[in-house]
Amino acid sequence: MLDAQTREILRDATDRARRRGIQASLLLHRERSHLLRLGNSSVSLNTTETLTRLKARVVDGCREATHTSLRELTSAQDALDTLEITVAKVREAPAREFEPILERVEEGVAQTGQYDPALAELDGTSKTEGYARIMRDIGPTPTYSGAWSSGATETYLISTATDDEAYHRCTDSQFSLVLKHPTQEWELRTDQSGWRVVDFSAERAVADIMRVLPVYQQREGIKVEPGTYTVLFGPQAMAEILGMALWTGFHGRMYEEKQGWTSHNAMGDTVFGANITVTDDPGDPDTFRYAFDLGGTKRRRYPLVERGCIAGLMYDIETAAKYKRPLTGHTTQTTSVVMDGGHGPDDALAAVVDRERVLWIPALHYMHVPSMAKGLFTGSSRFSAVVVERGKIVAPLFSSRVTESFQNLFNNLAVLAAERVSVNLSDTYGRRAPVAWSIPRYAVAEGVHITDSADSF
Repeated sequence: MLDAQTREILRDATDRARRRGIQASLLLHRERSHLLRLGNSSVSLNTTETLTRLKARVVDGCREATHTSLRELTSAQDALDTLEITVAKVREAPAREFEPILERVEEGVAQTGQYDPALAELDGTSKTEGYARIMRDIGPTPTYSGAWSSGATETYLISTATDDEAYHRCTDSQFSLVLKHPTQEWELRTDQSGWRVVDFSAERAVADIMRVLPVYQQREGIKVEPGTYTVLFGPQAMAEILGMALWTGFHGRMYEEKQGWTSHNAMGDTVFGANITVTDDPGDPDTFRYAFDLGGTKRRRYPLVERGCIAGLMYDIETAAKYKRPLTGHTTQTTSVVMDGGHGPDDALAAVVDRERVLWIPALHYMHVPSMAKGLFTGSSRFSAVVVERGKIVAPLFSSRVTESFQNLFNNLAVLAAERVSVNLSDTYGRRAPVAWSIPRYAVAEGVHITDSADSF
């Protein structure tokens, strides 16, 4: 649980607000973050920061205000100062066209199951040694770059609406390594995610790179002409595509404002193939599990797509208030999306052994959504992409642009891996909020549009 002094400070401030008839919530966010960056085969950044944020929110009828202070809490006055600033703000706030919902802790919880003290204290020395092991095994010919972010996060929410408290503490790690040839400029990449120190494996990173490195070193790259192709997408690519599909089609605000590609559909309508089921499951071990959202709602397994049909939309606390919808537990960055696997073999190459030519694209780069209303996305292959013929890797793939609709893609996934893997989607540039999704190890998509190809990597 939260340390006794901080908890007493926040509970005292909340009790005082309640006695004064103030509707308020307090959200504490603490993080210890370490980031090591690698550039040109050398450490270019090695930094640690510890931050404490206290966010107060006050609701008064149709008015609301927030204030965030970046400070350690050493006395009750620290929390009261933040609260009083917020009270002053709400008096001057314009009235909204709807009555905002105050955060309400639905059920008391203290969640610490994904916390590893060793990972919380992981430093630059250990990370440098990890990178060094990989570089020794692969060799000095390419140049190496990458980033390794790790840390610990505490979240504590309380409000005047109930006496219950919600607390979460976790650790997380996001590792990436990129190999780049100094003259040919091809790039290979490997990623790892986890909440424990032991989730990182230098040997696994080497094996991932060595799967395609010999092909890049020995074969000329292939440029494919624009057209439709069978594409073997890796889990990173599938997670990125699914993320955009959900953001533009399954978030309540996009749907209610008629901006998203599902806005003309109703619940139960078929939008994907019958082999596609997607849920937000905060109990899945491949994800960073959060039992509550920042509105205090208990997060439960929440279906989004059931066998290709729309099963649910995600509403944050503001959108739910504006459109008078039930809270769904999605006032959060930390979703735990799970895409069900299929019946494909463990080996991705075995899944395409009967196909003449397949483009294997592990990840997409510079992704955009040219049209949210049409559900159209685009992105380019960049890292580790190869051409596969009859189940064998035959050549590197020059940079190729995929431009496709979500519906066409998810209606034409011919093979889904049975095994799912954890894909880290955390944003390391803002407040630490670890996100990992559980995605099939690969997906074979038919009829994918390649709209442009470069003459190089």
